[in-house]
Amino acid sequence: MAAADSPRRIAALAADPCLKGIRPMIHDIADPEWMLGPALRPALAAIGQHNLAFDCLVRPAHLRPLRRLLDRHPELRAVIDHGAKPEIAAGHFEPWAGEMRGLARETAVYCKLSGLVTEAGRDWTVDRMRRYIDHLVDIFTPERLLWGSDWPVVTLAASYDDWWTAAHRCLEGVDRAALDQIFGGTAVRFYRIDKRAI
Repeated sequence: MAAADSPRRIAALAADPCLKGIRPMIHDIADPEWMLGPALRPALAAIGQHNLAFDCLVRPAHLRPLRRLLDRHPELRAVIDHGAKPEIAAGHFEPWAGEMRGLARETAVYCKLSGLVTEAGRDWTVDRMRRYIDHLVDIFTPERLLWGSDWPVVTLAASYDDWWTAAHRCLEGVDRAALDQIFGGTAVRFYRIDKRAI
């Protein structure tokens, strides 16, 4: 992302129709404001120019800088991965909830309903995750929320089937049309997947 030739390399990658987006591992970078560095601007512009998705793999500490980034680059088609990895095991709801609400209301960013079972700890329960999932459904709505398996990382805490079942249990009050969006339709639209090619 910070390389001098990043626009050229992104253009070459974008020529592959199977490539749908770029995901820098921001959550592993100690400085929450790394994403705002001037060296990244050409790469971010290239991602937007080539109509690629920008997957925001972030933690709660990155949400304020992410808001500034999205304000600077409204051309980015962005999605927050793993609900921004809220600290579910520790029971921390704020300031994550407020920051996510602001992003949902004031930007066009989407959000992945994924990775939450690993954030809930090895002794995770559906009830422990429910508050966080309810919040994401409420603020992003099914039109901007997409389920993800986080496989194989999910297996650190649960099986694929366990997470699939837990997500459905947390979404029991959501109607069929909304579930169809969360479990497929939103992802197809966001990543611009041609279902005829699948």
